[in-house]
Amino acid sequence: MLYFSGGSTPRTPRAFRTPRGRAARRAAALLVVPLLAVSAAACGSDDSSSDSKGSPPAVSGSWGKKPKIDKGEGDPPSELKTKVLKSGDGPKVRKGDAVSAHYVGQLWNGDEFDSSWKRKMPATFQIGTGKVIKGWDEALVGRKTGSRVEIVAPPDKAYGKKGQPPTIPGDSTLVFVVDLEKIAPSEIDGKPVDKPQNPQLPEVSTKVEKNKAPSIKMPEGQDSAPDKLVSETIVQGDGKEVGADSTILTHFTAKAWKGGKQLDDTWAQNGAPQEIPVAQIPGWKEGLKGVKAGSRVVISVPQDEFPKEQRKQFKDGVVFSVDVLDVK
Repeated sequence: MLYFSGGSTPRTPRAFRTPRGRAARRAAALLVVPLLAVSAAACGSDDSSSDSKGSPPAVSGSWGKKPKIDKGEGDPPSELKTKVLKSGDGPKVRKGDAVSAHYVGQLWNGDEFDSSWKRKMPATFQIGTGKVIKGWDEALVGRKTGSRVEIVAPPDKAYGKKGQPPTIPGDSTLVFVVDLEKIAPSEIDGKPVDKPQNPQLPEVSTKVEKNKAPSIKMPEGQDSAPDKLVSETIVQGDGKEVGADSTILTHFTAKAWKGGKQLDDTWAQNGAPQEIPVAQIPGWKEGLKGVKAGSRVVISVPQDEFPKEQRKQFKDGVVFSVDVLDVK
């Protein structure tokens, strides 16, 4: 689901999605997810530098819908250029905030390489902390949610000499239009459940720590998941309930039952929670049914719950600790 420091791209959960979900993940990783108007003539504010080369390309279309971006004319600018095409009236983005946004990115020559609109889902990413390209960090801190911002990022504010082959060549100047939707919650706000945890499951900490996954202690002498899916809420929230068709905003961590090998961790990946349809990760639709936003849930998923092509990879089963931040 936009997070890339040092030229890396934004990432969404890697190993667990269904084939369709993995395709969406690969698309998200093309950018920025690095890990987005009124009209081209919109009276937006311009925070561009004094660099006279390469004015930002014209943009048309209304906020909340995929814009049309003209290709760049002449030589691209050598410095970061930012233009607010529509000023929002929501809270300002602060350094370290997790921001939910729609965006589209293209090369200076007009070739599009990524679009959250094509995936029909906004992306969530952390701003101002090196989790995304420098151009995003520098252009979006201080912007109000509800704004549409055009960013022209030269190579040193994007992916540099190496680029992101095959879609982004080395030394590419990139053009983005970003619709800042909202500041996303980054931590659950529920209360620990006052009862012993299920002994069939690994022991997961109920402590909520900023930017850190909970600890998971695997049971001694048990090298595989229970035969059937098992889930338990260990931190109880009071928000909206998860349904079979819900998309959740989540932080999660996952380990293999055998040996406790770390398989995924959104806190370590990009620092920002991810928006994930519960039907896309094996065991989540059943394991999270009825869970309320603000909760932490432990889910043990046996091998048989995974698609056939993934069963060899997860032959001993997987345990997830899932923080449900929001439900859509």
